[in-house]
Amino acid sequence: MKILHLFSDWKWTGPAEPTLSLCEALTNGGIDVTLAYRKTPEDFQGRTVEKEIKKGNFKSYGWFRLNRYFSLKDWSHDIKAIQAYVLKNGIDIVHTNLSHDYFTAIFALSFMRKRPLIVRTDHKRDGMPVNMFMRWSMSRTDGLVSYSKKIMEQDIKGFHFPVERTSVVPPGITPYEGPVKNMRNELGLHEDELVIGVIGRLKPDRGYDVILKAFKQIKERVGQVKLIIVGRSSQVEKSIKQPLLELGLEDDVILAGYRVDDYFSMIALFDLFIMMRAGSDGSARALREVMAMGKPAIVSDMGMLPELVEDGKTGYVVKLEEYGLAEKMEAILTDKQRRSTFGMNAQKTAREQWNYGQQAKRMEEFYQKLLVLKTLK
Repeated sequence: MKILHLFSDWKWTGPAEPTLSLCEALTNGGIDVTLAYRKTPEDFQGRTVEKEIKKGNFKSYGWFRLNRYFSLKDWSHDIKAIQAYVLKNGIDIVHTNLSHDYFTAIFALSFMRKRPLIVRTDHKRDGMPVNMFMRWSMSRTDGLVSYSKKIMEQDIKGFHFPVERTSVVPPGITPYEGPVKNMRNELGLHEDELVIGVIGRLKPDRGYDVILKAFKQIKERVGQVKLIIVGRSSQVEKSIKQPLLELGLEDDVILAGYRVDDYFSMIALFDLFIMMRAGSDGSARALREVMAMGKPAIVSDMGMLPELVEDGKTGYVVKLEEYGLAEKMEAILTDKQRRSTFGMNAQKTAREQWNYGQQAKRMEEFYQKLLVLKTLK
């Protein structure tokens, strides 16, 4: 069985880490997998898909253009190049991950007389858009994968997609095992202050208004507590700084910015983690990383978040409103034993259920199932 994964973005975005890690886990499991990716612009110095691929232990291919912006020349090139590649290499399944590589694969492969199967992973936070073009594409798709039961049910209904050709595969995580340093002095935190943590792109649609209003209530009830916000965005003035001034919280909230080298040291500070909405990819990687480090979490009931946090066991699931959130924040912050128990349960869940080896096994079983269904046509 030969698998070709397509990934049409050079940036290190939300779907990148789970895609690369899955390819590596499949390779370690004995599956012949190649990841085709878009090359990085020469002048970019930050973290990229290409740089991370070179650290991995799996095959890659960088000679498709996979340009997600409008370019008739690049799209025409890839349609021909992908056709030639799958024929030359005997590819059984082309697994797509982003909208551009998915549509490119549909146009490249749908009309071949003998073609590989086409699989799509829905990385979207709110599921794929239901429109005429997507319905047409889904009618030519052989398998659909999602991290979320809720999103899968939505996709099945929206596209009338056959249930037997779907698979819900829980997201994987690689638990951090390295050292952490004490960041309290650097951030001006007292030893007895509790810390609520938030991580993500600082965009207005992430529910930060609810978090800040709930935190204001907590400050009045609990006292010695700080909120640390890790992340960046060009919209930070609107989403964070302006509300802080309006709520009078500018001295109680630490904007820690984007962190790389000390990212997990920041997480080690948290007594509680809050996420009201996942990023556009929907896999909530930051939430899973925090839980893997043994931290309790409170999330909203939106998207797949309730599937990651077990209410009353690893944290709480609340509505996207300030009063219920504040109530649950207080319940965790004022009960050290509850924080410890929830944290241990969260770490156990992350390590036992969000395992890339198990994810790869389930994906392999799904691939095999699709190949069997193909022979029965």
